[in-house]
Amino acid sequence: MNMVDLHCHTTASDGALTPTQLVARAARLALRVIAVTDHDSTEGVAEALAAGQRFGVEVIPGVEINTDVPGTEVHVLGYFINHADPALCSELTRLCDGRIGRARRMAEKLAEMGAPVRFERILEIAGEGAVGRPHVAQALLEAGHVVSFEQAFDKYIGRNSPAYVERLKFTPAEACALIRRAGGLPVLAHPVFFDRYGAIKAPFDLDAMLPELIGAGLIGLEVYYPGYDAVTVAYLMAVARRYRLLHTGGTDFHGVRANEPDLGGVYVPMKAVRKLRAAWQHLGR
Repeated sequence: MNMVDLHCHTTASDGALTPTQLVARAARLALRVIAVTDHDSTEGVAEALAAGQRFGVEVIPGVEINTDVPGTEVHVLGYFINHADPALCSELTRLCDGRIGRARRMAEKLAEMGAPVRFERILEIAGEGAVGRPHVAQALLEAGHVVSFEQAFDKYIGRNSPAYVERLKFTPAEACALIRRAGGLPVLAHPVFFDRYGAIKAPFDLDAMLPELIGAGLIGLEVYYPGYDAVTVAYLMAVARRYRLLHTGGTDFHGVRANEPDLGGVYVPMKAVRKLRAAWQHLGR
């Protein structure tokens, strides 16, 4: 039975559950360890930690920082961070402010294209969380311009789509360094993904990217992830061994996406948590 999920989102970014609801669900599903890894935000961590104490679930304080490289995005997970670190909070606030401006510009572009959505509605959907493209997609769906989240991204707001707007520039190496300065452990999230036809694609050259990221403090790869079959897991584990990286994993749980696995729906061995914790404890010496 799986007892671990190291990639979870809450209403502090684009998840459907509050931090307390997420931890309560983890307890109901008999999970022992989860990590709260909201996009560019640690606002949900304190509440999740408190809920973890009440429900008997270990909560690892985390974050997922969205970064860009030419032609694609790179997400960097941070584990065991000091979620109140002033430098981390300041940088995340800057990134979140940039998200608001980005959402406003996307709304303007959509209006120009004849698919108007209210910017105020995008903010309402985001609530207290960091504004992101899923909130724009929801607004498009509500307005009747699309019939699914997938169509919203494919037709309007996906990379290379007409209403796409670039984020504030932040590199994967900068994200790794920021996480390390906040006392955390950086891990490269979902290093491969599936296109609309189900084919596996690597959005970036791992062998070209990893040396720089390791130099900036990267300590692991997300090896266990929705849709990753045994061949993909074996490939990523081989990469991790080659670069002496730890392996982590999780569902990337949001609670709002069609066909996504439930919390804990991707098997992650408990030894991944033990090794991650040992690396963090070693870092603190």
